[in-house]
Order: sequence, then C-alpha cells, then structure tokens
Amino acid sequence: MVAAFVALTPGCDDGDSVEYKVRRDDDTIVVLTPADMPPYSYYDEEAKEFKGIEIDFVRTAAKKLGRKVEVKQCPFDELLGRVKSGEADVAVSVITITDARKEDVDFSLPYETGGASFLYRVGDPMPTMIRAETLRVAAVESMTHDFYLSTHGIDPIRFEVYQDAVAALKEGRVDTVFFDDGVVRHTAETSGGKLAASRRETREHFALAIRKGMPELMAAINTAIAERTPAK
Repeated sequence: MVAAFVALTPGCDDGDSVEYKVRRDDDTIVVLTPADMPPYSYYDEEAKEFKGIEIDFVRTAAKKLGRKVEVKQCPFDELLGRVKSGEADVAVSVITITDARKEDVDFSLPYETGGASFLYRVGDPMPTMIRAETLRVAAVESMTHDFYLSTHGIDPIRFEVYQDAVAALKEGRVDTVFFDDGVVRHTAETSGGKLAASRRETREHFALAIRKGMPELMAAINTAIAERTPAK
C-alpha cells in the first residue's frame, strides 16, 4: 500500500498547475484550501505543513485507498469552481452544504453542525445581528456568512481571507468579524483574553466538497468522518 503524504505547493496559480498534476499522477488526491481556518484547515509555519481536522480526513481516506495527498493553497471563492472543473479532487474550508453548491460538487457526510458568530474585542458590547446594522462588520468574501449578512441588510467590509479580517479587528479598522463559530471560538481562546465570541447566530452543516464521479474517494472520506467525529 502506498503511504499517504502531503506535498506543499505554493498555490493555485503556480506554473505546475493543479490540472496538470492530476493528469500526471492519478495516485494523488489533490486538495484545495485557503489554509486560514484553524483548527479545521491551516498552514503550520513552524512545521512547514498543512494541518487540520479536514485535512486529516483526507489523509485517512488516502491511506485506505493507497493514494498520496497533495495540498494546495487557494482562495475560497475559487475552491468549488476548480473542483467542479476537475483541477482538484477535494476542497476543504469549513464549507456549508447548500442546494446551490450541490449542483457543482458532491458533499461528504457532515463532520460537524455549527453556525456563525461574531468575533469582537473584549470590553466592547457583544454584537448581535440587530446591533450589527450600526457596526463595521467584516466578513470573508463569497462565504455563506457574507451572503447571510447581505440578506439581513448588512453590507460587510469584505476580506479575501479570515486572518486579514481578524487583523483589521485588532487594529480597530472594523468592529467585529462574522465567521464560522468554531473558528471564531478558537481565535478567541487563543487571543490572550483580547477577543471574545458572541452567541451563535446561524445553524449550518459543514462537509468536504468532493469532485463529482468519485464514489471510492467519497466512501473513504465518509468512513474517516464516521470513525473519527460523528456529526453533532
């Protein structure tokens, strides 16, 4: 059986494209992630490798299938389109299952049921969806949190990656960040008491997005999810 490994590559737009890699080596499972959502999927600078709960699911599935894993960093708004086109096999980024997205990709079993909450500075009033109408709210562009705010009449300040939104909050350029509850709480817990998480505002099911027509990979990932962390 081939041992699974994660090869680090610089991004979606490097010369050795994902599409070429898939055609060149069918034994490789290509995974795309913005790598900005600890503890789910992120890049560990000290270890120089991609880590996280979602990536572990793919690693476990790869071992079952005798395949290798290559992780590439990619902006969130490009993930599903690249998986749909066949340039990659899996996208991970705390992706919410929606009917619209099901038209482009298949979804694994949900590994967690969560939602979105507000990240804010300790000492400030806790944001709520009603209070957010008067606040400078940051969101990651094209994520479900962005669309949710828009449907509630809130035009957020949009960032390409979550870390940039958090940096803006710390610097006082925004008042709060609306994002996945699990990631927000992890950020608050590791902020040294400077940031806090609000109550959960939405309820969503999170899963891995998988290229259509890959039943063996889907089954292996679902088994990894079921064996490790049944959906809550």
